[in-house]
Amino acid sequence: MGVWFSLTADIPSFHILLSSSDFPLPTMHLSIPQKPRPGRRWEGGRPPKTSARIILTMTIMVMLSIVSRGNAQDQPAEAQSVESALFRELAERGEIHIDTREPPSRRDISRHKRQDGVSVIPTTISAPTATSAATSLPPDATVAISTETAAPLSPSAVSTSTSPTITVVTTPLPSPFDTSIGTNFTDTACPQFFSRFLSNSTFQSCIPVSLMLQNSNSFFRAERSTTLLAQTLDSACNAPLAICSPLLANLAAELIDDANCGPDYRQQNPLVAQAYAGLIAYEPIYRATCLRDTDTDSGTTNYCFAEALTNSSNSADSYVYYTALGMNMPSSARPSCTPCLRDTMKMFAGYAENAVQPLSRTYLACANQVDVGCGADFVATDIKVGSTGRSSAASSVLRRQMSSYTLTIGSTVSVVLWSILLG
Repeated sequence: MGVWFSLTADIPSFHILLSSSDFPLPTMHLSIPQKPRPGRRWEGGRPPKTSARIILTMTIMVMLSIVSRGNAQDQPAEAQSVESALFRELAERGEIHIDTREPPSRRDISRHKRQDGVSVIPTTISAPTATSAATSLPPDATVAISTETAAPLSPSAVSTSTSPTITVVTTPLPSPFDTSIGTNFTDTACPQFFSRFLSNSTFQSCIPVSLMLQNSNSFFRAERSTTLLAQTLDSACNAPLAICSPLLANLAAELIDDANCGPDYRQQNPLVAQAYAGLIAYEPIYRATCLRDTDTDSGTTNYCFAEALTNSSNSADSYVYYTALGMNMPSSARPSCTPCLRDTMKMFAGYAENAVQPLSRTYLACANQVDVGCGADFVATDIKVGSTGRSSAASSVLRRQMSSYTLTIGSTVSVVLWSILLG
């Protein structure tokens, strides 16, 4: 219980606040002026030692409070305070106001022994995501990544769950002309043109296998890895043919233009000639390398081109694809007589009729050679090669130039009309 005293007399005022909550030491607030107001005299000749007497009285009260702490909890503090001789003495000098409010609630801060096995702070243990990588050197150039991820577990039991191992290929996809193209050119305009179209993002997204068959060191390494080869073909076959085919055909026309590599092409510079063949043959090789074969036993589907490259028992299976670039198949080669070979040659037969395509020069010899090993009529040999599209390249260049002229004329007319309107 707290007691607040207001003693009014001809002495300096002061206030005492006593709190009986848990009976700690009383808190005292004194407000004693440094000196009496000017012109004020003590009544009855009371000496200034009264202040010291008051302080002594308060000290006695504090000591009495400490002594009576043990049994004060069970006795009403209000009655004792009123009946106390000390308070009666103080009442003779002024007024006594008793604070009858309830004391503050007791705050239990005692410590308790913690039970065994009980944690003060709830703990949640979560198994971190662990990643372990095992990288193999080329030619596989693959990375097997094992990931383990666990949900938060209880403190009493921590377990580790491991997901199945997955294989992630971190090696970049192959690209054409990934080595130095050299300086064997008649003019610097030709290597500059190579740099421009090889750095074009749209061209890169096409992933042209036709340009990588002869001029890609990274693709040569990818051929040794089934995983990397499959991923390369997946990306190449997902490229939009409707965009990539005209893009590469236009690049082929620009390549042999005199402003770029025309002089080197006429001199049959090997790099320029191979680049032109790869650009022209993009579509037939795209369709051939994206053919799939279904295994009747396992039901799995694989790329015919990948099966041909990985067939260690007959390396001639891959020779057929190079004929689309204008390369003749060795006379001793006997490709395996598979449905993949028959479907590939059937597709090549349609493009062989186009005089611009290199297949117009290599298809018949290849077809006859296949029939020798697989039997007559295994593939078509009555194709009229080179019967169409003889001037496709020249027409493409002419169309590009005419488009440029039309744009220039249209811009000039627009400027003139705008000037007339403003004038």
